[in-house]
Amino acid sequence: MIIFIAIYLIALCCYFKTRTSGNIKHRAINKYFMATMYLTLAFVTFFRNYEFASYQTLLMAALILAWLGDIFLVFDFGRGGDFFLAGNICFTLYEQIILVDKGGYRFKDFAWTFAVVAVMLAIVIFATGRWPEKIRMGKMRGPMIFYLSSIFMHGITGLALMIMLPGTSYVMLGLGSFLFMISDIDLNVYRYIMNNNKWLVRLNSLTYFGGLLLIVLSTVYV
Repeated sequence: MIIFIAIYLIALCCYFKTRTSGNIKHRAINKYFMATMYLTLAFVTFFRNYEFASYQTLLMAALILAWLGDIFLVFDFGRGGDFFLAGNICFTLYEQIILVDKGGYRFKDFAWTFAVVAVMLAIVIFATGRWPEKIRMGKMRGPMIFYLSSIFMHGITGLALMIMLPGTSYVMLGLGSFLFMISDIDLNVYRYIMNNNKWLVRLNSLTYFGGLLLIVLSTVYV
């Protein structure tokens, strides 16, 4: 596992360069390598520790959708976003099931996550409507707000896991999901506000692939 993590982190450091190099081929190879690494570890862990009929299958579906998002996003932002949208829904449902099954909570106990997401969405809707010349979404405003609702729900549910459930695996899962959300917020800032800032791109790569690694490792260290 130490060797696996070391290789993954080395590949991530390389991606800081290839992501901003302008060479689409090198970027794609680097990204696909890391995506296949986290998905392979997830499959190995799943078949070793879980049954297909368990709700762990929902997490596998989310990771497969994230992998497909990684594959398509390099060349087709819209199609990649569709896969990530579906993945976010699966991640959120999986984490909500954990809160109920492992934590013994009821829906009303984590209903506050929806209120937080509603406030975050209200801020985005207000800001994009108030300053369209600075937040240049154009026709993508509606689809992006819809997508952001899914990633906010995923990330804030991850925050709920960290707050409401003890245990290293739940903290790793929750933190990984929260970082996933941060990566998408960062990507939107880069894409629609500050698209000449390479450090934002690198931060996006760090939080996204770091978050995915934590999510997968949460199934290893149960």
